[in-house]
Amino acid sequence: MTTLPKRSWLYHVRVLRYGCLPLLLIVLVGFASATASPSAPPISNSPFENVTVPANSFKVPVEINTSGNAWDGYLAFGLWQFNSTLAPVRSYLVVMTTSGQLLYLRKSNDLPPSYWPVKYVAPYTLMYMGEPNSSATHFWNMQTNKTVDFPNVWGHHDIVYNPNTRTFLTLRDYIRVIDGRNVLMDNITELTVTGGLLWSWDTYANGHFSISDECKCNDTAGGSSGYLPGPALIDLTHSNSLQWNFKSNILYLNMRAQDTFCKIDKTTSRSIWCLGTHGNFTLYNLDGQKVSSLWYHAHDVQEIRPDVFTLFDNDYYNATLPCPNTFNGTGLHSRILEITVNEQNMTARESWVWTAPSAYWTPYWGSVNVLPNGDWMGAFGANSHYVADSTGAVIVELNPAGKVTRTYTFPYGWGIYRVEPIPLVTVNDYDNKTHTSNFAINLTATSALAGVEDIFYKINGGATQSVNVNGQPQITSDGSNNTLEYWSMDKTGIQENPHRTLTEIRLSKATEGTPRTTETTRSTAWVWVESGILLLAVLMATTACMRRFRGHLRKSVKKTT
Repeated sequence: MTTLPKRSWLYHVRVLRYGCLPLLLIVLVGFASATASPSAPPISNSPFENVTVPANSFKVPVEINTSGNAWDGYLAFGLWQFNSTLAPVRSYLVVMTTSGQLLYLRKSNDLPPSYWPVKYVAPYTLMYMGEPNSSATHFWNMQTNKTVDFPNVWGHHDIVYNPNTRTFLTLRDYIRVIDGRNVLMDNITELTVTGGLLWSWDTYANGHFSISDECKCNDTAGGSSGYLPGPALIDLTHSNSLQWNFKSNILYLNMRAQDTFCKIDKTTSRSIWCLGTHGNFTLYNLDGQKVSSLWYHAHDVQEIRPDVFTLFDNDYYNATLPCPNTFNGTGLHSRILEITVNEQNMTARESWVWTAPSAYWTPYWGSVNVLPNGDWMGAFGANSHYVADSTGAVIVELNPAGKVTRTYTFPYGWGIYRVEPIPLVTVNDYDNKTHTSNFAINLTATSALAGVEDIFYKINGGATQSVNVNGQPQITSDGSNNTLEYWSMDKTGIQENPHRTLTEIRLSKATEGTPRTTETTRSTAWVWVESGILLLAVLMATTACMRRFRGHLRKSVKKTT
């Protein structure tokens, strides 16, 4: 009997290892990938975080009356407490639901009051000016109760944060001597996070104003009549609101003492136009009558869509009336205004107006917002309206027809500079691509300040489902215009309104004979066909390997005989 040399076994194993096994492995991997089911997108169903109300004994001193289909959400604002002679006592930063439930609170005993502008700049994060430095800027994460402080970013009345450039835009005043008189002017300044000056725009050097444009009622700052220490100054501009369009790099600056706001090209530092008493537009009221001014000592100018602006008209130092010796609201009416601008023919018209009763007259402070449901919200924020039996600040919500749907009334001596409405917001992760197999769209609530209770949705107008019960929405219907309506609800019962709707969701499942450019979902029959072909390949590869191995053995036997 013929035997193989012992040393040849290692050689024979190597023949199998390097000759046949790679081919078998390649075929087997192909078989596994053909028969494996395609993996479905993961469904995110992480638990919602609970948000706790600060443990304190403070109760928001507000009376809320609802008389219509009002908007539900959250309100953030600086709430200032004054005594019976209207001397400041302390200030609070209040975050509450529209039903008055307190969610978050900060408190300051600093004077002057803190929390002038309060803005929602990121999920669960407010930007404010105030404590521990009444004019410095801070970011406050309400969930973690941590702040990021920018002690060298300071200014007055307003501030804007640009997340793209990580810079701030604010207002800083300075004293300029004009014709021998001390005049208070303003600069718009762009600052780095450390307070470095990047850009500035001077309301005097770059504006259109001179000492002859002084308010006829001798608006002053400082001394016994103003808010600054020291001798009285001519308060020529009193800038109080800024808006920055990050895409176009256009700014809008409102100057209360000029009854005028300006459009500024930040890139060129050029003033494009000014609108108001000292502007270059022809002004028309709601009745189409040509007028010299549409507002008096306004606050909070905002462009809400192209060429449409909102502002709060305080109706203070009304040029059609004699200059008052003291505040007296009798017969005066602060208003909420919408103004539509035509830059081609240089006209500006009132396009929506709500005139408040004298009981709401607000000679200082005030804000306007258009709510997500289309309603208007005006903050008639003065701590007194200077009428008999005056209250403090009043926040009013109105529908587009001008009907009051809800009021928030504070006691005499409580004031508000501006109100920041914060809606519930739900976002989706649809990638705007055509998918070729069933897929999930993940929904996340990003601004549920009271904590998320659930997220609801309807697919293609079907039955209401929820993430907690049904999981994330699954798109399973072929077509190029699937729809997904969705909204969230917080733990206090507030529901997102209006609902959001995602359209043109595309799903195109591959059918037999359809060319494939990406991986598609295979039918069961096609999987069996592929599996059969690959099994045949396995058998053929095995047979070839065995034949090769037997041939190798014969050669080895001949060599040993």
